[in-house]
Amino acid sequence: MDVQGKRHIPLSPAQAWEALNSPAMLRACIPGCESIEQSAPGRFEVVQQLEIAGHRTSFTSTLWLQDANPPHSYVLRFEGNGGSAGFGAGRALVALQPAGDGTSLQYQANAEVGGAIAQMGGALADQAVRGLIEDFFTRFERSARGELVLAPHGMAERLWEMMPPWAWALSTLVAVFILYWGLHGTW
Repeated sequence: MDVQGKRHIPLSPAQAWEALNSPAMLRACIPGCESIEQSAPGRFEVVQQLEIAGHRTSFTSTLWLQDANPPHSYVLRFEGNGGSAGFGAGRALVALQPAGDGTSLQYQANAEVGGAIAQMGGALADQAVRGLIEDFFTRFERSARGELVLAPHGMAERLWEMMPPWAWALSTLVAVFILYWGLHGTW
């Protein structure tokens, strides 16, 4: 399965390169990322919680850079294991080029899956993997634009930070009401 795309990133190629190699940025952008640790230069160990075709599972993955040409391009290789859910492996060629007031980020990725994920059917498995890849690059673009707050903590905190202002206000009002009612037993 192949996925390719192009994004305009409002950063210089050097800044985009730095962001693509930042554990905090990767954590914010990798779908379902629970943790990420840099085990060596250009090598990351990732734990993800994913739901694929209604099945929620934990994946442990390794990401590593090959053929790095800072700040222009690299090949990102990945291997992941979800236990009984299956496994995935692939690579993504990422190229960064100056473009006006930022950088043109182009990617071409391919991935293969096996185990229970592959048994869902080729089209459904491809759709799930394609969605994960597209989700990563969408989040990266949004983070670079300042639309997605980088959070060095868990999913609940990241969801809170992504909430629109009206949801913050509503949540705060509900919390105040619950606190007041709990202390006084009446409104």
